[in-house]
Amino acid sequence: MRIAIALTALVVAGCGGDGRPEISTTQDSVCSDLAEVACFDIYQCCSEGEIEATLGLHEARTQTECNDDVNALCERQLATYRFSIKNKRVKFDAKLMNACLAAFVAPKDTCSSIAATKPWTEACADSAWTGTVDNGGACDYAYECGTDSFCSSNRVCTAKPGDGMACSQQGCATGLFCNAGTCRPLLASGAVCIANAQCQKGLFCDLPGTGTCLAQHANGEACTTSAACTSATCLPGTCAGIPNTCFANTACSAHCADDNSFCTDDSSCQAGTCSISAAQCSTLTPCAIGAGTCVFPVKCLPAQCVGPVVCADPHVVVDYCQDPLDEIRPF
Repeated sequence: MRIAIALTALVVAGCGGDGRPEISTTQDSVCSDLAEVACFDIYQCCSEGEIEATLGLHEARTQTECNDDVNALCERQLATYRFSIKNKRVKFDAKLMNACLAAFVAPKDTCSSIAATKPWTEACADSAWTGTVDNGGACDYAYECGTDSFCSSNRVCTAKPGDGMACSQQGCATGLFCNAGTCRPLLASGAVCIANAQCQKGLFCDLPGTGTCLAQHANGEACTTSAACTSATCLPGTCAGIPNTCFANTACSAHCADDNSFCTDDSSCQAGTCSISAAQCSTLTPCAIGAGTCVFPVKCLPAQCVGPVVCADPHVVVDYCQDPLDEIRPF
């Protein structure tokens, strides 16, 4: 399960000499640390109005009161995890949570920054709570079961179906995909595919191209979808004349040279004039015999996707006013 840090709390870990949180979580202190980081970020960066709006309040709050509020919300939402820990059905990974929270602390004297990737993405990609119940063991929640296992309706950890078995609502075991109702091994490079989920790790389904699983591209290489990149980010170009993002010329429409409006040919942009008689003309009403040819003054420019359409690290704006409560929820 993904750790997001939203209006859940972090446990107060205490602050360092420069006022920044010192993070050292345990399964008992995770909410206070979470609150410490979230409140540190928003009180360093946000106006009073932004803080009240973010916390859903209508009156001023101190940072300490913020810690208390967020901590209480977190504890309420962590109740099921406490229950699972008590029953020894889940274990807490303090190292993972510490890495997640440490990466999330706003830079010193900075309210927001542009990062190559959100700093907490990798650290928080997996849950700090890991299920310990083997298949056949009792469970109350999905996170209590181990890898490739789910908590069935009769509250027993059950293995996800393997190769050749009927697919389940919970999907197939790792390394398999659901093919016409049956779990089958993920496809190798060159195999015919209709979806990215059918291809092995490191591959993508090249659609509408070859329709086969191909190796994902490295940063700097051309791409037509984000799935084609190892970084999962394909920086798009821009349709010439029209402010729409694109990955190929086929994604753009032709446009008139004067106002960038949609067109199919020159006659779509503006009526023409006969070259000899100066009479108005169009493709539907051409010039009469002897009146010359129909000349269209505005050109219909062909579709063109411009700019570096390449695989690259994601670029995002980190907003420490809102993100602490949207991205740090351990659920």
